[in-house]
Amino acid sequence: MTHFDTIQTGAQQMGAALSDDTIQRLVSYLAMLEKWNKAYNLTAIRDVEQMISLHLLDSLATLPYILGEKIIDVGTGPGLPGMVLAICYPDKAFTLLDSNGKKTRFLTQVKMELGMANVTVANERVEKHPHQGEYDHVISRAFASLQDMINWTLPLPKQSGNFLAMKGVYPHEEIAALPKEVEVLSIDPLSVPSVQAERHMVVMARKG
Repeated sequence: MTHFDTIQTGAQQMGAALSDDTIQRLVSYLAMLEKWNKAYNLTAIRDVEQMISLHLLDSLATLPYILGEKIIDVGTGPGLPGMVLAICYPDKAFTLLDSNGKKTRFLTQVKMELGMANVTVANERVEKHPHQGEYDHVISRAFASLQDMINWTLPLPKQSGNFLAMKGVYPHEEIAALPKEVEVLSIDPLSVPSVQAERHMVVMARKG
């Protein structure tokens, strides 16, 4: 099976209807990630098949949660899930934030080569980000804990916005430690083809 076929099959198994053009762009992104990873060590995963399941399909599992128009991916790394989502939703605006210059240089190259007009790459620390209170969704799969994520990103969503945290196993202790300013709206198991480990999406919002 080609990478195109693997991504297409995985997306279909998750109920994500992606056009051939979108899948081809994901294949191009994957090829760039594999190439840059050899030189710059952007991700610990070296095997391309694993990159598809653990990075691309894992990111695609969040598609149903992206209902708003303006999204920031905090600690995006090499664009996970932000660049994957931006490829799938060309009409929505994505800010990909990371303080690691190697990773944001890679993202800038992807943006240029794939012509991603809906992507803004921000090489900065999240507390210095100028667009506070402007986002429908603040998404991340990078933070060590939910508490850390909320502490760093609390001002970013608009009043009607939410926080989308990608986690592994059900984070009982982290939820108990959340600051009182936020409430948990839902915790949903995510099913990712060919990934045996548990995955959950934690949806949170500011109170009031």
